Amino acid sequence: MTPKKYQTLEEARLALLKLVKKWSKDNKNVTQENSKIIRLQVSVAKAHPLEWLTLQDCSSKIFWENRTQKEQFAGIGVAHAIYDGKEGYENILLYVKKLLQESPDTIRFFGGMRFDANTTTSLEWKKWRTAHLILPLVELSIVGESATLACHIFYKGNSTSKLKQLQSVLELMRTEDISIPDSPLIQLERHDIPGYKQWCSMVEEVLDYINSGKIDKVVLARTVVFNLARDYDPTEILLQLRGQAPQAFHYCFQIESHHAFLGISPELLYRRSGRKIESEAIAGTRPRGLTIEDDQRLAFELCDSEKEQREHLMVLERMERLLQKFCNKTERLSYLEPLQLRHVQHLQSRICGSLLPGISDYDLLPTFHPTPAVSGVPDPEASNLIRKLEPFDRGWYAGPVGWVSRSQAEFAVGIRSGLLCGRILRIFTGAGIVDGSVPDEEWREIEIKLQSWQHLLGRT
Repeated sequence: MTPKKYQTLEEARLALLKLVKKWSKDNKNVTQENSKIIRLQVSVAKAHPLEWLTLQDCSSKIFWENRTQKEQFAGIGVAHAIYDGKEGYENILLYVKKLLQESPDTIRFFGGMRFDANTTTSLEWKKWRTAHLILPLVELSIVGESATLACHIFYKGNSTSKLKQLQSVLELMRTEDISIPDSPLIQLERHDIPGYKQWCSMVEEVLDYINSGKIDKVVLARTVVFNLARDYDPTEILLQLRGQAPQAFHYCFQIESHHAFLGISPELLYRRSGRKIESEAIAGTRPRGLTIEDDQRLAFELCDSEKEQREHLMVLERMERLLQKFCNKTERLSYLEPLQLRHVQHLQSRICGSLLPGISDYDLLPTFHPTPAVSGVPDPEASNLIRKLEPFDRGWYAGPVGWVSRSQAEFAVGIRSGLLCGRILRIFTGAGIVDGSVPDEEWREIEIKLQSWQHLLGRT
């Protein structure tokens, strides 16, 4: 029997609330020794998850949209949160794997991890932990042509308080259609960390290591700190930001009001569907041209550059070695293709494979991260240099962000990202330093990558 499809989100909300009340009544005296996730859902004719998310008065929100824009997930509240301390995130992945084994495949945990668990955590990143995965209380999603409004009950023993919270969230949930106009963020001040002179000194030090043969590549990052004129809703910022990069992953993880990590990453870490896995290398950068001719010239320059190809191949070859470790068969889907975004263009190569039996995200994620696109070659030496030289904490920047379910997972590299803490917005961007890099040119490359964010920022 085909499930009923509700024509409006309001009808779907009332139907879901009815399901929750019925489930609560039917399970009032049932005790559950082991942890179990219950998912109740209804179909809805159409949905706009990010727009819906901006309307909700909730301190915890998540949003994820893949590059095809055929999958969107928006969530409010927390049915279950899993996070760790300094011991790394492998224990989280093992726990999630066990929890999902008995769950429907539609249940997804969303979140991310620090770039480097071995560095000191700065104050602004304290609440994010080493890793943080969330099962939202209420979720509005689009997968292909299907839109679904769902809720989750993390059921263990007595769940009375969680059920009351869920009912309250559904009763207060807003469902009206509304257009949210674009409006620039008013910035009062900008601070670059490091500044230009310190940046040039950092790049020169890396080049000394490269010239001595100790290392092949290091990805150095900068953070630009903007003081804003007032508080802004992070989901409204993302709503504007995703128009700057429609081909990217769009994500927002809000753990408190006006406290979120969000971004528009072009780079897939890996996507797993059953035993099929896909990954890619993205490295090498040029700006987009102001005219068609200029754009074509820059694309040719990128594809013809020995330096850019060398930087790209360092990433591609490592990703291929990793896939071969976990797969019985691998192949290249594309090689050194131009990936054209709104403000920049990159070299992209895509690869895929068939995973060996028994391989899970517990095995894959700690091995795939960090890639040479965000760390360097070889990785241990590059990571040590990053810890030594960068005068700020990357936090979740350049770490894995995404979701995991029982039979699928999708993680992007958390680049082109920002951390909003009240009226302070930190934007993170990096550049790969290899033999032939010029400090001033690498500074300008990062300024080009910042354009998507700069487009949103005005001045008083």
